[in-house]
Amino acid sequence: MGLAPIALALLLATPVPGPAPARARPAPASERKARSAYHAAGRAAASPLAEAKAWMRALVRDPTRRRYRHNWEKGITQLERAAKGKDAAPALLEAARARYALYRWSAIEADRDEALRLAGRASKLGSRDARALAAAIRREAGEDRPARTAVAHAERGGKPAAKAEHAERGEARHALRPPPPAEPEPTPAEEAAPDPALEQALGDLGEAARPVPLGESGGEGTARVSEVRAWSSPEYTRVAVYLSHWVGWQKRELLSDGDHPRRLALDLRPAVLDGKALAREVAGLRLDRVRAAQNDAETVRVVLDLPGKDGVQVFRLEDPPRLILDVGPAPSRPPEPAGTPAVAEATPAPSAGPTGAPAAGPIPGPAARPEEPAAEPRPRGEEGERGPIRRIVVDAGHGGHDPGAIGPSRVREKDVTLGIARRLATRLRGAGFEVLLTRTGDRFLPLEERTAVANTSRADLFISIHANANPRRSFAGMTTYFLNVADDRYAARLAARENGLDAPEGETETLRILTDLDAKASAGASRQLAQLVQREVCAGVRERVGEVRDLGVKSALFYVLLGARMPAVLVETAHISNREEERRLASPRYQDEVAAGITRAVVAFARAGPRVAVAP
Repeated sequence: MGLAPIALALLLATPVPGPAPARARPAPASERKARSAYHAAGRAAASPLAEAKAWMRALVRDPTRRRYRHNWEKGITQLERAAKGKDAAPALLEAARARYALYRWSAIEADRDEALRLAGRASKLGSRDARALAAAIRREAGEDRPARTAVAHAERGGKPAAKAEHAERGEARHALRPPPPAEPEPTPAEEAAPDPALEQALGDLGEAARPVPLGESGGEGTARVSEVRAWSSPEYTRVAVYLSHWVGWQKRELLSDGDHPRRLALDLRPAVLDGKALAREVAGLRLDRVRAAQNDAETVRVVLDLPGKDGVQVFRLEDPPRLILDVGPAPSRPPEPAGTPAVAEATPAPSAGPTGAPAAGPIPGPAARPEEPAAEPRPRGEEGERGPIRRIVVDAGHGGHDPGAIGPSRVREKDVTLGIARRLATRLRGAGFEVLLTRTGDRFLPLEERTAVANTSRADLFISIHANANPRRSFAGMTTYFLNVADDRYAARLAARENGLDAPEGETETLRILTDLDAKASAGASRQLAQLVQREVCAGVRERVGEVRDLGVKSALFYVLLGARMPAVLVETAHISNREEERRLASPRYQDEVAAGITRAVVAFARAGPRVAVAP
């Protein structure tokens, strides 16, 4: 029985005083104790710390809200405000844990530094768990001595000095220096035994979303289908269906019956459609029309009208939850490349259609950006054949409200990747290739749109530029990835960060996606391209910039490569979390050398390597 019923029973059992008592009768000791316990329980339930912890728990379990930094800052601020009286140490510990979880989400060094400062304050107030958390963060960073000094400073009530940040920014303008010898990459055994203090801080972030049966929502209730978008070319169409959270879904194919074309129906339940029903024509040969409507009170149905016999691949992407449908012929096996690349300049923009928009007019194909003319379709050979490598899509990772990883001196990954991408485009054009950039400025593109640009533009190669980050600050080096099952836990965690996830998805899901997309048809060519990029960039940096650690070629499930219908690689150009490599990444000299190395690799691949491309 709870405290409230007990107190109520005691109150009812208390004798009622006479009409004119000389003095109120004192309550029995048992009643006073029950009342005290009742009020104490009420205060605990409504305490600022309890409310702040509940708010943070709800945040980390919400894959949509936790994508936005302001939500994290609000929750952490509530925890810090709750740090009063006997709740001071526990509240600061929770704030430190939340700030560390944000660091693992953002890869921003300042978040980890702030987690150490908060842990130091909690440790000063006697929290052993806070001291253990700070020690675990220092071990992970590999910088015990500097971090210990920072915590000791925080324990004395100090705050990070502003001068230090200005000094770090000033150092980034100094001449390039070779990075110190990097520590060995964590072994699988080390990766398999995470620190309990850090795991406790991450909490619910480690739980990846799992598919649920049709009609179920995993306890989250009815989902909202907020948008349906499409990107199309004559030979390929991608459709993306955006949801507020995952619910059960089912794919059904309806054959042509004379009055109706072949259709693919996607039912989502329980779900409701935001805005009006959608019915839009789609440019291209693979899909006539896409429709979305409320099929019944609990079911949203998305229908694709398919004029031909093309296959439809369906897979999930996270944060925000969305279903991707790729329509088009499967990739074919490669012929040998031949001929000389042709020159052209183009940067297409994918089309989009929100569910709430009027259902008037077709969804257009790629439109030209103001700064560059649209790419013209190129002639194809016989069925299953492709011409030589001519058109290359270069993708600058992150952008807009997504800064990517941020280094100790506040260098942002999105700025570095755009600088390298622009230099790479210039060099590739100089070598005779036609180049398309997924972004030419500081704007955000979802991962599925980047690959769709390459597919709808009928590109021959796709190269995505990134900068790596590692919790161990001394870790350095470059790696080139291609799409496949992750080679190791480290590669899986890196892919999770680039994908905007908190933890890698299961290998079973990875294998299913790769099998469905027939990605192995281009895995060999992608691996060869990755090997050439890795070799040429490392050799050029060593010769013209300084020593670099070659971390080799690896595979992982990067969403930005998922569904690419041509050889595709992702280049992690250096570790922005390492101070020396952060300086390099901010340097035009290093950016240009990376671009030069990738260009040499592409030229060598185009001349000699086997390749894969989609059949017309």
